[in-house]
Amino acid sequence: MHNFASREHQSMAHVHLRSLSVGDIMTKDVVSVHPGTSLVDATNLLVQHGFNGMPVVDDLKKLVGIITEYDLIMNKGPLFQVSTFQLLVQILPLLRKDGRRYKKIIDEIALLVVAEVMNPDPFTLFEDATYEDALIAFRDHHRINPIPVVNHEGFLRGVISRQDILKPLSSVKDFSGL
Repeated sequence: MHNFASREHQSMAHVHLRSLSVGDIMTKDVVSVHPGTSLVDATNLLVQHGFNGMPVVDDLKKLVGIITEYDLIMNKGPLFQVSTFQLLVQILPLLRKDGRRYKKIIDEIALLVVAEVMNPDPFTLFEDATYEDALIAFRDHHRINPIPVVNHEGFLRGVISRQDILKPLSSVKDFSGL
């Protein structure tokens, strides 16, 4: 037997979601990197935290880009070719046996920095954007996650992810009378 919410409860839940701003649901404690951060360190942060991407900020915390798993794997810039990444994966077993033999490749990869592969013009949302704006952004831009949230001066205020979008939906039950 299903317990359906009354129209009144459904309306209250709808009003609740419509009144939310991106600033209400975003993650405020953000892990970010600097353009000069090594790719190795940035990759370690992504893996360690289970992130899909991280904002890139300058010394004043102004957003200057984003680095994502996609950027690391698919970037075709002059210094970080997919072939370099594939080569690294292929030689990993050999590195464990005789790393000195591949020192030049390892040294080249270790010198790469975030600025060389980041997206310098990321999709962003303002912290006062609506919940609906965020839903539309994720619907229309399938590859992006997370989205940096900035104030109107371009300073990083947080990030919003697909998971953040889902959090308010769990509170709908509070309005459903279930």
